[in-house]
Amino acid sequence: MRTRDLDGPITIINRFTVKEDVETFGREFQAHSQFLREQQEFDFLVSMEVVGAAPVFVQLAHWQTLRGFLQVVHEDAFTRQVQRLGALVETQADQAVSVARSLYADASVGAVNVMLTHAENPDDWRKFEQCFGTMSDHFGSLPGFGGSDLLRSTVRPLNYLGVSWWQDAESCEQALRGEEYQELRIGMADLADIATERTRHVAYQRVLTD
Repeated sequence: MRTRDLDGPITIINRFTVKEDVETFGREFQAHSQFLREQQEFDFLVSMEVVGAAPVFVQLAHWQTLRGFLQVVHEDAFTRQVQRLGALVETQADQAVSVARSLYADASVGAVNVMLTHAENPDDWRKFEQCFGTMSDHFGSLPGFGGSDLLRSTVRPLNYLGVSWWQDAESCEQALRGEEYQELRIGMADLADIATERTRHVAYQRVLTD
C-alpha cells in the first residue's frame, strides 16, 4: 500500500443532503467555509448546489497539503463545527487528488453552469483519464468554457469526480447539448460507470490572508 504524501495537495469532497432546515444549514455552512479560509495551509473552496434534487450541496475544499488538513481536523474548533453541521445533514465524504486540471475563466456565481461527472471502476483508468481530457479539450474549443478538474479518490482509487464549469449557464447548456459531447460521454460510459449532475455555482472562495 502506497504511503500518502503528507506534503502534497489534497481535495476534500463533501456532499451534504440537508434534512430539514435549509436556512440554518446555510448559516452553519457559511461559518464553516469562513473557518476553513482562515487556516494556514488552506487553498480555495468551491461550493455547488445540485439541481433537481432535494437540497443537496457539494463542497470541494482544496488544501495545499494533506498535512495541513490533518492538523486542522484535530482542532476542537473544527470538531465543534462538524458536529453542528452533522446534525443538519446526511454527509458523504471523500479525499482526492487532481490528475488533470485546465483553467480558463471563473464560473459566474448563481448560474447553473457546473457539471459533475461521477465515474467508478473504469476498465482502463489510463484510457478513461485520456477520454476525460479529450472532452475537456473539446469544451475548450467552445465559447464560454471556464475549465475542468478531474479528481481521483485516494480512498477508493477507482472512483473519479470530474468538474467542468462555464462562465454562464447558456454556454454550459449549449456545450452539453452538442453531438460531440454526447459521443464523448458514450465513450466514457463504455469505460466506466458514469453519472452526471448539473449544479448551481454557489461560491468560489480563496484563503483569507492578513
